[in-house]
Amino acid sequence: MNIYTIDIPLCREFSLLLGKTNKNVIFLEDPLNQSHLFRNSTDLMQSLFILPLHISKDSWKQTALFALAESYEIPILFIYKRTNDMKNPPALPKRTFYETIAVPADPVEVRIKLKSLQNISMQLFTAKMNGQELEKISKKSARSLRIAKSFQHLGLPKPIKKKDIEVKGLSQPSSELSGDLFYWTEVDDGKYSFIMIDICGKGIHTALINMSIRTLMPELIKRVKDPIFITKELNKHMGDFFQGMHRENKTIPCFTAFIANVNTKDRLIEYVNCGHPPAFMYSPCTNRFLNLNEGAIPLGLIPEMSIKKIVLHYEPGSRFIIYTDGLSKTPSPSAADRSESIEREFIDNVHLDTHDLLQKLLVSRMRHSQINDDISIIACTLF
Repeated sequence: MNIYTIDIPLCREFSLLLGKTNKNVIFLEDPLNQSHLFRNSTDLMQSLFILPLHISKDSWKQTALFALAESYEIPILFIYKRTNDMKNPPALPKRTFYETIAVPADPVEVRIKLKSLQNISMQLFTAKMNGQELEKISKKSARSLRIAKSFQHLGLPKPIKKKDIEVKGLSQPSSELSGDLFYWTEVDDGKYSFIMIDICGKGIHTALINMSIRTLMPELIKRVKDPIFITKELNKHMGDFFQGMHRENKTIPCFTAFIANVNTKDRLIEYVNCGHPPAFMYSPCTNRFLNLNEGAIPLGLIPEMSIKKIVLHYEPGSRFIIYTDGLSKTPSPSAADRSESIEREFIDNVHLDTHDLLQKLLVSRMRHSQINDDISIIACTLF
């Protein structure tokens, strides 16, 4: 152990006692300029300061050594002489550990005190090293999450603005990674496909499921155009992807989905809603409002499932929104369902352009209560 002190009578006296027990004491002439002695981690682990308990404010060496002990969290052994008019010390450490001992001291007591502080010094060093290692891991994980978030963002579809249709989406993750996913594409002249997915649960596993489905979508939608068959393929994908997982983890990964095709030439929509919040469609010209909520149970629960496809016609100027339950559900204790509020807000703001409509819906949710789930919204105008 490296024992440091300053050259004052009380410390010199105590150093003589330590010398008799084969403890070497190093006197510091200028503690501030000698702080490099304590920057190395192994030096910190083996260091101890000896200081008078009643530090004189006029002694810059005493105050400097005290400050170094606090800065580097080096334990201190305070020494003092018993007197009849002893006063309380003006300051004691707040960041580091310390012991006190009266001089002249018993050698056995000195050894016990030094051993105690040496053990504390080792514990402080170990805790500090563990903390630094955890900080490195945390920074590395944060960087990996930022990269993964960028991949998710790059996977979002680009807006569509044509004479027959306009589509935009909004994604607001509750954390670094999102379990929500939406996708659209033009599969043929005047024919468009939409998918909105919300993976159940939270955490990195939802983002992994998200990316596995995202890579599947472009080829799946062009190969299998009917919403019923797309639903079956996605359900099979979940079953194959997580085969045996529920037996080990006692959980069944699943997700809700809204899958739709739009034919702008025939003004036709066909959709399947798999346990997803209802999509809303509204025609300002006829004041016709539709709640699109039929279809099937969430995907991934059972191998074979009953699927119902809904087919409907729309009027020119109709608009629809698809969203995940982060927009409609609020956290406990209220746990309110805002579906009716979203319906009202959608109708009241249907005159806004697509970007402003999306922002209006998001801001309204943010004002309502704390957000603890991913939020995704698709807004579409059909001309």
